[in-house]
Amino acid sequence: MVLKLAVVALSGCDGCQYNLVTDEFFSFLKRRGIEISYWPLVGASKEFEASDVTLVEGSVISERDVEVLKKARERSKYLVAMGTCALLGGVQGGLGLSKPVGSYVSVDHYVRGCPVTISEVVDLLDKIALGRRWRLGESRFEYVERGAGVINDGLLLLDQDKCIVCGRCIDVCARVGAKVLNYTYRGINTLISTPYGEPFGKSGCVYCGLCAAYCPVGAISYKSNMEKVISEVSKGSISEILVEPEALAALAESENITPLQVVEGLKILGFRRVVVFDPLSQVELPRGNAILLRSPAERELLQRASLGSEKMNIVDIDLKIPPGTVYLTQCFSWRFKLPRVITSREIQLALRRLNYATLRGDRPDEVFLSKRGVRRVSSLEELRAIPGGRVSETLVFELCPGGCLLGGGQPVSDGKKLSKILEDRKNKLQELLTAWT
Repeated sequence: MVLKLAVVALSGCDGCQYNLVTDEFFSFLKRRGIEISYWPLVGASKEFEASDVTLVEGSVISERDVEVLKKARERSKYLVAMGTCALLGGVQGGLGLSKPVGSYVSVDHYVRGCPVTISEVVDLLDKIALGRRWRLGESRFEYVERGAGVINDGLLLLDQDKCIVCGRCIDVCARVGAKVLNYTYRGINTLISTPYGEPFGKSGCVYCGLCAAYCPVGAISYKSNMEKVISEVSKGSISEILVEPEALAALAESENITPLQVVEGLKILGFRRVVVFDPLSQVELPRGNAILLRSPAERELLQRASLGSEKMNIVDIDLKIPPGTVYLTQCFSWRFKLPRVITSREIQLALRRLNYATLRGDRPDEVFLSKRGVRRVSSLEELRAIPGGRVSETLVFELCPGGCLLGGGQPVSDGKKLSKILEDRKNKLQELLTAWT
């Protein structure tokens, strides 16, 4: 008896399918007398009629996926969830409401992996062809639906169903000293959560935004102001944008263009005036014995850490944004103090709609830079190390590791190590400071 095999793809990267396209796999099929009845990837793309075994790759994130999956279930004797996406929902869960195939139809067998191991797929098909029993899951853990939920306070959102429990958010939260996020429960039920699942604001969060910046799958995100800003720009109620030098340098690095091209891109988006604006330029810097806090996040952190003592001359930056102006920053925490704020990450998506090859570059309409150099501190440990809590010079406290160039609202840079990203952004920043100082 000839066994008919079908391979069906839902939403995913097709990596499991490509991993099977080998001489080893096709030799096994030939040796065992298994006929490919449907597999578009290798040219067997006739109408899917019926199959003894159907391998389903990918997860369900659309109505089309549901339709294809149910059709495959109806016309298959054995339906196999092939790979992590089909079994658990996959990394693309960060893109939408991704669900495993078992959420919609019954699954007879599954093979784990990202991508799957050829030998495990061969072993399963071999046992089915020989009429031997394949125990679901073999010696591995079976899939368990975790009781995940959503923590949302209107600004920051943690979707635990999308979380892959990598722990990057926990690490960076601890590094800045907030220590809001941590693991909860045990084993396969492990989740990342705030204490008792409370909203971020009630859990001691300083809203630096680094958890969202470091999350690789979009499980942590913040509410975007971009659509509202672009709408107001098109209506003419916003005409000017103030751009932090660090934000300009980070966007230039992430998009592999010059700061002047970023300026032109902002004007193409509709901003009639683009002003490079260092907030330190608007502050009367003390001559000594002072710590200048770069954003509201630093103030919140110092209050939590009980470091705002009278021995330290703590100075906040009190920004005033005029009507018709929006502030482009690397720091998410300015959302608490200013009425119109967008982060570099938000504007990045709008800039990517442009054709960078046509951008020749444009100078900003005005430039406001700090004329006095200051030493920057980027950790609570450095502040605690100050003898007696007294400083003999003006310090600027930036809580994000790497400073504002790696702030919580930073744009996404692909394919580079964080150390290389920081180095390139420093070079871009120096480039614009040299040109405009």
